[in-house]
Amino acid sequence: MRALYDGIQRFLDDVDPVILSRGQDYYRQGYVESIDYDNGLVTAEVSGSEVEPYLVEINFDEYGEVEAWECDCPYEWGPVCKHVVAALLAVQAEPPKERSQGEGAEEISIRDLVEQAEKEQLATLILEHCHEDMHFRSQVLSALENSGEREFASIKELVEESIRSNSRYGYIDEKGCDNICTDLDDALDAARRRIERGQYNRALDIAQFVLLTGIRLIESDNGCLGWTIKAALETVELAAKGAAESGGERGELVQSLLKTAQDPVFDEWEDWRLDFLGRVAILADAQNEGEFKRVLLHLSDRRWENFKDAGRYLEQDLFIYYQMECAIHGQAAGRAFLERNVVMDKFRLMLIQEYLEEGNYAGAEQLCRERVEREEMKRWRESDQWDHLLYEIYRDWGQKGKQTEQARKLALLGDRDFYQITKDLLTEAGRWEAEYPGFLAELKSRWSALAYMDILAQENEIVLLMEQVRVHRDAAFLYGNMLIPQYSEEIYDLCAAAIRREAERINNRKDYQMLCRRLCSLVDFGGTEAVQTLIRELRQAYPRRKALWEELDQVERKIEKRQKA
Repeated sequence: MRALYDGIQRFLDDVDPVILSRGQDYYRQGYVESIDYDNGLVTAEVSGSEVEPYLVEINFDEYGEVEAWECDCPYEWGPVCKHVVAALLAVQAEPPKERSQGEGAEEISIRDLVEQAEKEQLATLILEHCHEDMHFRSQVLSALENSGEREFASIKELVEESIRSNSRYGYIDEKGCDNICTDLDDALDAARRRIERGQYNRALDIAQFVLLTGIRLIESDNGCLGWTIKAALETVELAAKGAAESGGERGELVQSLLKTAQDPVFDEWEDWRLDFLGRVAILADAQNEGEFKRVLLHLSDRRWENFKDAGRYLEQDLFIYYQMECAIHGQAAGRAFLERNVVMDKFRLMLIQEYLEEGNYAGAEQLCRERVEREEMKRWRESDQWDHLLYEIYRDWGQKGKQTEQARKLALLGDRDFYQITKDLLTEAGRWEAEYPGFLAELKSRWSALAYMDILAQENEIVLLMEQVRVHRDAAFLYGNMLIPQYSEEIYDLCAAAIRREAERINNRKDYQMLCRRLCSLVDFGGTEAVQTLIRELRQAYPRRKALWEELDQVERKIEKRQKA
């Protein structure tokens, strides 16, 4: 069954590294409960987060390639889930013919064999496999070692070996990078298991190691390292929250985290440094507040010495101080901090969100309007997040009048979705018929011609639309179907004139095809005679352009087909 093995491997090579890692973890832990084979169809049951196992179905073609797959789990973030990966790994390890003991023979499952074995026999097998497979050894340590010290050492050894084995003359290619990311993701899985057991310090040790390793390797990145670094930061935050809530001693832990924050590996990646500090600031307390601030001040001073754009990090610095205020002095102090720094958009948005959660819509409106008025000082502008947020405030507040005016403003600023929203609100208030003409006139002066014509077409304003088409003549091809009933001859003439102008400047196959698409549009409008005249003119004007003639032949065949129908 070599073909089946290779087919599965080719499929797995294209799976997202994170999902591949999760699937490998599920397979190694024996989550694949059963597998059935039937003429290229594999049906498997794989344990997951629910009580009942998930059902996986995989189809193979005659060459052993994965043809189709399906799992009834709720995963929606990609084409392949970890349950499918686990099932494929199980098939790869024990393909159908290798598992068969002869036609009709009773198959003994691995679980049955394990349950029947003696403890010493199992211990020998596990120890031998630990010696041969570093991944398996790490899994055993993660599951059985309470302190996690040896597991952490094993993880570091495994990752270092992974980097060595996937490097070629100091270079790590895409496949090697994927392999290393898989091992780093396995390490993060181990950290999360430590979090589940309440071993937050050990989880932070592992997550920090993965974070720093990922950043060191970022020059070799093909995309997956960025995801691994993000996952490491999320794991750091999860463990830091657990440590803060546990109420344990923070001294050595905080010292370790602040040391990591000052690691030179972050020097070229300041955003990740500040992200890391923002996530661990939850561990700040009255005893370590001074140390946190000393490190932050030191890093800030270094930044101003080394970076021309150091000022852009000010908001991130302040966010860390905000996190510390909340952690040390409570939410009231955090609120006061936001109010003092409301000039910065990040903190203004956070304060608005707090007001909305409290039902203080008037306060939220004031903060938002201040920001909107600053934007209105610009001569030219489009709608932005503040305009949309103000609309949402009025909507949730139930202020229909203000909501309508803000929707109208957003429409005039170019947000076309708000044209219909404004119409619906004005219709609901019984004001649409009266305000429609003025609103349309404002749109004409504020919107692009094409956007304005789209609204005219939507509202079936044939006369006004034709006025615009006379000015913007190429638009005759866009709105010809609507305008033909009233302005057929004028539309034919406009389209023919546009085709003649275009013919004067074209000289390649692509241009000829575009020209003939316009001829076909004119045919669709009912202008067959005009098109036939144009074809004769083009053949006479360009007798040596073979490619043009070939394209014109296709237009003529379309006309003939239409006439015969």
